[in-house]
Amino acid sequence: MYGGGERGRYVALTFDDGPGRYTPRVLALLARADARATFFVVGDRVRYWPGLVRAELAEHAVGNHTWDHARLPGLGARATHAELSLTQSAIVRITGVRPLLFRPPYELMSDAAAKMARALGLTVILWSVDSGDSAPGATADTVARTVIAHLRPGAIVLMHDIRPASVAALPRILRAVTRLRLHAVTVPELVALDPPSHPQLFVTRPSGRCP
Repeated sequence: MYGGGERGRYVALTFDDGPGRYTPRVLALLARADARATFFVVGDRVRYWPGLVRAELAEHAVGNHTWDHARLPGLGARATHAELSLTQSAIVRITGVRPLLFRPPYELMSDAAAKMARALGLTVILWSVDSGDSAPGATADTVARTVIAHLRPGAIVLMHDIRPASVAALPRILRAVTRLRLHAVTVPELVALDPPSHPQLFVTRPSGRCP
């Protein structure tokens, strides 16, 4: 899934690769704006920042982003199972809640990963707007301009709470969400409030990266 149905006034801001030292700032900004988001966490970071994952889940949604940000197509079935299941276990251990969402690192999937995600009850979530915060030379200004230019109903926005450019851009993005009369919600809320179309549920990128 890479977006909502575009019939409501909702957008989903998502943050990958955390938690980390900038995550508290992201949570504070979201709270101040009365906005909700989805955090796709990396398993081996969860054990170092358990309080942040609990804080994320208290007001937002948390998803699985593998154990160590692996390139899944290069792994065998056993290693793929470990990437997903260990992360599930780490999140459950500290929160008591089993994630239902999965985002593959680098947007790269494999048959083994797709099978394992289904077995674990995980829905694959991609995005419709890439903030570009991972690009060389990314700044708060470039990230804010990129996201704001593509804010529209049903959008799922990719950012990273470990990237200073996204954290610095977030106040401008949140103000734009309000100015455009949109509401920032979690991915599960987006699905419930503005269900995606059938093509949005089963998508192959032009790159062929993620079925």
